[in-house]
Amino acid sequence: MTPVSFKEKMSVDKIGDLRLPIILIFPMVLLFIMAVIGLDILAFNIVYFLIWYLCLAIIVLQDITTVEIESNKIIIHRFVLSPTTINMDDIKTIKGRNNIPRKYHILFTFIMLVLIAGMLYFAYSNIQRSFTGNISSEEGILLVLSNSMMIIFYLIIYFNAEKRIRYPAFLEVITNKEKFRFYTHKPIEFRDLILNESNK
Repeated sequence: MTPVSFKEKMSVDKIGDLRLPIILIFPMVLLFIMAVIGLDILAFNIVYFLIWYLCLAIIVLQDITTVEIESNKIIIHRFVLSPTTINMDDIKTIKGRNNIPRKYHILFTFIMLVLIAGMLYFAYSNIQRSFTGNISSEEGILLVLSNSMMIIFYLIIYFNAEKRIRYPAFLEVITNKEKFRFYTHKPIEFRDLILNESNK
């Protein structure tokens, strides 16, 4: 077994990776089909929102990444989805770049927290108002699921962005066909590690 020369958890973006958007298209297609055939059954609506929650869970899990460097390759492991392998010989450019969104960190955080707080208030008010009426348990479940979904969605956006904005710089790796961004506190050291491994 080939020894691993480097292994660390870090956020990684693959520019143009369509695997996640394809996953998220599924509930949208399902909603379109339900609208076309006029399906408005309470149980199906609950299942529809549960599918959305599954997709949100995939968004969270796929952002848990571990990077390995071994045997002249960079391997990006995700908690879900298959690993991505970068062959050192395919790398054309590797350099550190300033993380420009970091300049707007405070503004972004303020806007997101205000937005999330507002949605929490309106969701709570809507749920409380609805539960004062005579609704079934299924209607109550659907009410909670539908009112909570966007709050959780924006929380995921906030925390995923926060994992990247906090870094003053990132390492950009461009291959013959793909572009990657590695977010680490030591992008220059990580770059040197890759260059040393590729020169072996």
